Amino acid sequence: MRNRLVLRWLAKVTCPSLALLMVGVGCATVDPKPDYNRTRTLIEQSTGVAESYNPEEDGLTADELNAWLSNGLTLDEAVHIALLNNRKLQAVFLDIGMARADWVQSGLLSNPSLGIGVMFPEGGGRSNIQGNLAQNIVDLWQMPVKKRIAEHQVEGQVVRVARLAGELAAETKRAYYAAVAANDLLTIADENLALLGKSHDAIRAQREAGVASPLDENLQRGELLRAELDLRDARLDSVNAKRSLAGLLSLDLNTDELDLTDRLPESEEHAFDADSLIAIAREKRLDLKALEEAVGAGDAEIKLEYLRVFPEFSIGIAAERTEGRSQPGRDVAADFARASLRSGELTIPDIQTRGERQAEKDQDIEFMIGPNLSVTLPFFDQNRAQIAKATYAQVQAVKSYEDLYLGVAQDIRMAVDQSKTLWGNVTFYRGELLPQADRNLEFTQAAYQAGTVGVLTLLESQRSLLDTRRGYVQVWATAATSLSDLERAVGLPLNDVEAAGTQEEGEQSNDEGGPS
Repeated sequence: MRNRLVLRWLAKVTCPSLALLMVGVGCATVDPKPDYNRTRTLIEQSTGVAESYNPEEDGLTADELNAWLSNGLTLDEAVHIALLNNRKLQAVFLDIGMARADWVQSGLLSNPSLGIGVMFPEGGGRSNIQGNLAQNIVDLWQMPVKKRIAEHQVEGQVVRVARLAGELAAETKRAYYAAVAANDLLTIADENLALLGKSHDAIRAQREAGVASPLDENLQRGELLRAELDLRDARLDSVNAKRSLAGLLSLDLNTDELDLTDRLPESEEHAFDADSLIAIAREKRLDLKALEEAVGAGDAEIKLEYLRVFPEFSIGIAAERTEGRSQPGRDVAADFARASLRSGELTIPDIQTRGERQAEKDQDIEFMIGPNLSVTLPFFDQNRAQIAKATYAQVQAVKSYEDLYLGVAQDIRMAVDQSKTLWGNVTFYRGELLPQADRNLEFTQAAYQAGTVGVLTLLESQRSLLDTRRGYVQVWATAATSLSDLERAVGLPLNDVEAAGTQEEGEQSNDEGGPS
């Protein structure tokens, strides 16, 4: 009777506990929406674009894309489309959702284990039934560390995706400028072909008038054919540059439909101080923040591996119903005969009452129940290898952070110097080289008409002008892309950097002019 009461009590305690555990597991849901929103906020800060891809919303439709492209594509519109429509960015966004799912998983207890065994006695009778219910409780002290690791990983994915979006914006600007420059070079090649065509017609007219020789005409024709070949190459380069831009925007269209309306930017006179930019970058660069999260996750991972020295510590309850032989049937006539023979006279055999039989049955042990404990002892494997591995990984993360932290300074100094030099070269081309090449060609053409110089000098002047114009466009495009490279190195749009610098100067002025 006592055993039955114990069993009822255990059922009352265990069943609600298991039900409560199952309800808790069922309530675990993955909601990465706040993480997506934080990522999009970081993208806005690092690119200056207010709207970017949201995995929980539908992407741009064909009609929306056509509306963007119908009136031509500006630089800002290209960056906007890239942040909304680039498939690679959309794919890495889902890493955030997976990281949040890992965080949810880190907060769940492992499932309990239930074991049941039945053994049949030889010769029949009551079967031996064994059962146990156990729960591994190492999660209770490992769970906080697991959640801390998972949280670092979520934050790392958030800033990593935002950084990739910033790099995509910079790459889109580079591709846009490259496509504009390629189109300008195509225009130059077309104009050069027209110029050489006019020169060839003029020399041919002079040859027909007996002033120029057939050699002069053939040399000029050779230049004309070379210019035609250059035009074909320039046309291919222009098409491929637009294709590269369309690839970053994830657009499947003919390059003829991609009309770039912005030109290369005019000379940018930025008085950036490299040391100030370095300080801003070390505070704002999202890839640095991602490595900080990796270092934090590495610290927690070491603690977790120490906790895994005891990988299993299970507690539960175990119950067993013992086996029993089946009672043989009773032959009353045989029992009467045996009792009469023993007594020498007719004797009624002993017959137990129902109460006596129940009292005797209660003396038998039918059920056994009690607590169960299982521990994996760390005799041979004390998890030292995994602890060492986690330690190496944490040191590696620290070294990677230090490498990037120190490398930021050189990257920014290089970007600042390159931008200043390139824009200085653009100014030099505009003020010196291009006017000089134009004057040289004018003087050479006049001298050739006067017969004081030969056709080779004229051809050399034409080549010099063409090379100068090409060089000017190439330097101009490189100078334009140097600004996006500088934004990428700092981790903020240059307009925000300038605004921060202006605000800082204003605060310093107020401090200097305030009361002492």
